[in-house]
Amino acid sequence: MISSKLPIGVGTIYNIYGLMINYYYETKFHLYNEFYFSKWIFFVVSKENKFIKELNFIFCNDQYLININNKYLNKNYYTDVITFDNSEDKNIDGDIFISIKRIKYNSLNFKKSFYDELKRIIIHAVLHLLGYKDKKETEKYIMSKKEEIYLFFLKKKYVC
Repeated sequence: MISSKLPIGVGTIYNIYGLMINYYYETKFHLYNEFYFSKWIFFVVSKENKFIKELNFIFCNDQYLININNKYLNKNYYTDVITFDNSEDKNIDGDIFISIKRIKYNSLNFKKSFYDELKRIIIHAVLHLLGYKDKKETEKYIMSKKEEIYLFFLKKKYVC
């Protein structure tokens, strides 16, 4: 996996129902309730009839993420999230790098709370690992609707 090749800070590992979800921090930010998010992600993945092999969430700053973007994707611009997919068949496996500064910036631009924007980015990245695309307009529409559905489940606490 990509993240195992990089210097990663302090991490928290959740083994939920035998599934690995890891949280690493390269910034002062720390997710306030990792277990809550892990249960939600497990719910989403199981609703899509897939399984979690291993998921790594790496929360970082803009510079950290632009270095990843340059090194692995040959792109030179800021982004809020980069997902590396190592999934096989029904087993999802991947590294999700999230720029906290971009999330803050986007939340102000979209007039959303920081945590609402963070949840949207997390589910967006997980949906990519589940096989959803967003290059074409129809794909964007489907993915957006899936995001809304799973964010609704989280908001209504049907999940956790």
